[in-house]
Amino acid sequence: MDVGGLKVASITDRIDGHASWTIERDVHALILYEAGSYHWLETWQDMQRTSLGDPLPGEMWLVPAGRVYRAEARGGAVRYIDIEIPVSRLNVAADTRALAAHHDLALAALGRALAEGDAAAADPFVAILRETLAGMAGRPDPPAVAERINQLMTFIQDRLEAPLTVEDMAAEAGMSVNTLIIHFARATGRTPAQYVLRQRLRRACWFLMNRPLTIAEIAFATGFSSHAHLCAIFRRKVGMSPGEWRRRHRSAILSDSEGGKG
Repeated sequence: MDVGGLKVASITDRIDGHASWTIERDVHALILYEAGSYHWLETWQDMQRTSLGDPLPGEMWLVPAGRVYRAEARGGAVRYIDIEIPVSRLNVAADTRALAAHHDLALAALGRALAEGDAAAADPFVAILRETLAGMAGRPDPPAVAERINQLMTFIQDRLEAPLTVEDMAAEAGMSVNTLIIHFARATGRTPAQYVLRQRLRRACWFLMNRPLTIAEIAFATGFSSHAHLCAIFRRKVGMSPGEWRRRHRSAILSDSEGGKG
């Protein structure tokens, strides 16, 4: 439907087994995940890996017009909002870093308002997105360096439950620590240490939504030293306790009856 000059659709997508898809449009597309989870999601923009790990409620991905977005998932069911933005409403510079697994409460709230048909949400939605992207401009790395970062992201994801120092990551990437920090931040917007913490929290959230594990079990499965360590980091970064997050989001998991290819 058209809402304030933006095209908005609420979609439920269920896949069995491995699936991959490509998005390439002549308009910008913002995908806001609302409920459920794939068992695994990996996304790419052109040749740069942009995210690994399952999408969480409230996370967003932007597919700029004319860019190639690829994704792979290994089963699961999700409900998401797809918002198309004409290029005349939003300029995305070619050197803008990819917006992936992005979390912004105000932007997400406006996206949900658009899905409910509130045309007044369109202008503030685009304004917040424009401001966000303005802070993400930068110059891309050479392909060889980008490939090292791509591979390092996989290395990190496979070792989230284990101790992982910036020296370990630099050695894996074949870079000095300082060089790695510069190139990793250029690609992801985070230092390697910040990225590892963010991925551990995302995995912890997935466990809270999808597995009947105790908080202590989740802490040790995601690289935190203890129940107390996870709770402290979770409150500081997420703004609530792991238990509260679980109560809020477990009800949002899609049932089998809701599934259907979107």
